[in-house]
Amino acid sequence: MTADCADPEPDGPLADLRVLDLAGEIGVFCGRLLAELGADVVRVEPPGGDAVRRRGPFLDGEPGVERSLYHQHFNVNKRGVTLDLEREEGRALLRALAAHADVVVESWTPGDADARDIGYEALRAQHPALVYTTITPFGREGPMRRYRGRDLTGVASSGLMALNGFPEDPPTMPGSEQGYHMASLVAASATLIAIVGRDLDPERRGRRVDVSMQEAASMPTLQHASANFYTWLRQVPARRGLSGLRGGRAYFRCGDGRWVSFVVPPYRWEEFLAWLRDERIECELFGEEWRNRAYRVQRGDRLAEVIETLVQRYPRDHIFHEGQRRRLLVTSTNTVADLVDDPQLAARDYFVSLEHEALGRTLRDGGVAFALSRTPARVWRRAPLLGEHNREVYGGLLGKSEGEIASMRKAGVI
Repeated sequence: MTADCADPEPDGPLADLRVLDLAGEIGVFCGRLLAELGADVVRVEPPGGDAVRRRGPFLDGEPGVERSLYHQHFNVNKRGVTLDLEREEGRALLRALAAHADVVVESWTPGDADARDIGYEALRAQHPALVYTTITPFGREGPMRRYRGRDLTGVASSGLMALNGFPEDPPTMPGSEQGYHMASLVAASATLIAIVGRDLDPERRGRRVDVSMQEAASMPTLQHASANFYTWLRQVPARRGLSGLRGGRAYFRCGDGRWVSFVVPPYRWEEFLAWLRDERIECELFGEEWRNRAYRVQRGDRLAEVIETLVQRYPRDHIFHEGQRRRLLVTSTNTVADLVDDPQLAARDYFVSLEHEALGRTLRDGGVAFALSRTPARVWRRAPLLGEHNREVYGGLLGKSEGEIASMRKAGVI
């Protein structure tokens, strides 16, 4: 459907689809995922810019609607238009845009869009093939349907927060807005399923996709048979702190202050002892009784002390490579700085550089987390300036003249 677009760049598997992205922080990543796959994703914002542009960090620490690195990350590959949905003229324009779209993604409080005649029923009445995806904290049904919430709400209400942290401490919020990210990942997956379902339907009927952040973030809480542990055994999984395999301590600080995950699996006990011998670490772990797995589990604290003695002798990278050579479960615990310089990510060309002429900078960003052979997904275009594609979209897509666009801009509609 994008043949009338001026930009020929998108070439991924969704290159023939158009998406209207009206989602807030809870769903802005969904639009990016679809844009990585080549969809023509049009980001719709109020004339003054949306809340995503006001999220830090900001380039050089200077706030501004074009300087938000949060916006620069989540809106790559998208085109951007402005539109005042508080005005009927703006809502009429949205209805006109939706008639030319395959997908609408929004995160409004359930019922609000319907009250303004821009919800699913209103849009599908003029465009029956439309896929309409809604991402909210608790979904469109249930007693909490109209509750508002941020990422903290999602990870708390899903139980994920209760599993993070140390047993002796309060529940800990996971980093990096995992509630938002899981909601967007589920929304993108469900949207793709809805598109396939529509295209296989002889009548090509659209679909409504309803995503609850609470449900999306509940998946890691419950997928380790946690629900059955509670139902059958009345056991509630708890925070485990630094524990790992079989409850033993798993994370250790190395000699350079960096961390590794270090677990001695039962089937590699002899390899671990060989490492201790090579390092001439004298301890009771060489005793015959320590070959008994149950004996070791009961004395996990002592085992952790010996591992700590070993890892503190060397920098993290040495412990990682030596542990791998000895076929133990040793893994680096990477920071963001580690990831930026990670040779594995570099070998897969994970990071991308995008020229931003308005800022006079080259921005480096994370790329696509998967590879497709025949229709590659990729990051190829910087995030849009505020209203950058108004003329292109309203003129090229809706046929508005330069005079009409100027009048709409002057009136504050766009």
